[in-house]
Amino acid sequence: MPIIKLSIFSIAYKLLGAITQPIADEKISKLLEQIGDIFKIFLAVLSSISFMIIIGTTLVLKISNSGMMYR
Repeated sequence: MPIIKLSIFSIAYKLLGAITQPIADEKISKLLEQIGDIFKIFLAVLSSISFMIIIGTTLVLKISNSGMMYR
């Protein structure tokens, strides 16, 4: 759920930056686009941490089951 929320925020800020470009000041549109980039970085960090947790849990379960198999 947080991954979906971060991707929606990233797309929304990028879209908002594109919409405000002809209307507002250039600094405001650049700020909104940079906020969208920050949400992309958060999304990458969250995805990689989630992947590492899944791999770590799988390894722990595999190691603990192999010890029981030798008894």
